[in-house]
Amino acid sequence: MNCDTARRHFPLYLYGELELEQEETLEQHVEGCPPCRRELERERSLHQFLDSGDWEPARELLQSCRRELGARIAAAPPPKYSLADRLRDVFRPLLPSRALLRPAGVLALLAAGFFAGRVWDQVRIADPSTLRVRDLAASPSGGVQLVLEEVRERTLTGNLDDDRIRQMLLAAAADPADPGLRARTVELLKDLGGEAEVRLALLRALERDSNPGVRLKALEALKPFASDPETRKVLTGVLLVDDNPGVRMQAIDLLVQDMQIELIGVLQEMLPRENNPYIRQKSLQALREVNASAGVF
Repeated sequence: MNCDTARRHFPLYLYGELELEQEETLEQHVEGCPPCRRELERERSLHQFLDSGDWEPARELLQSCRRELGARIAAAPPPKYSLADRLRDVFRPLLPSRALLRPAGVLALLAAGFFAGRVWDQVRIADPSTLRVRDLAASPSGGVQLVLEEVRERTLTGNLDDDRIRQMLLAAAADPADPGLRARTVELLKDLGGEAEVRLALLRALERDSNPGVRLKALEALKPFASDPETRKVLTGVLLVDDNPGVRMQAIDLLVQDMQIELIGVLQEMLPRENNPYIRQKSLQALREVNASAGVF
């Protein structure tokens, strides 16, 4: 391998894109060639500097840019040239100039391509609303692996304290297309129920999700917060209107374990129309313990 070939392979080498045999040949050359070794170290330093930057734009900036782009597109006059002219204008910037066909130009194109790919990955994950969680798995070490659906499928790996992971899980918890995914997501989120944003997502799942399995998972995750006023308010609504007996049974269990005065009227209102014997028995027992009548007065 000569110096020109080695330097053309530097970007591929630094991003781990070379075959094992190619890597070994390149490393042997660099070991015996001080100029190439210095050039490789210089390029490695450049990549480390670029990787250390924060390339994630603010969501407000993205939204503003999109609005401005939409307004400009709407206000632009229709083009007066042919379809062939349009295609030529679109692809002309993608064609390399003569300068870029030289070895240094090729190296610059490769480096720019890898760098742009990394930056684009960061920008796309900055807005979870543009992605969809297609599948997920929890690892024994406490990490989470998400399979994201976009133009092409890719995998995002991280821990629950990673903001990107958390935002994608919150989006998955409200995904209307896959109740199985929502149930597994809610089960993962229960460890983060102490955070206001996560607890709100769990309450919404309990109150609004169309799948009873998801609602039961949300109930399980909310057990530690059964004394919280907002949680009790949602549990009361579930007890009165949820059409699934299993969900209502879990709700009554959580409510009566911390019997409060405002629950008396709710139980008295519910009893005349409740057909489930377990719920009726739990309600009557709770009312007797506070010396309250089963009737409404």
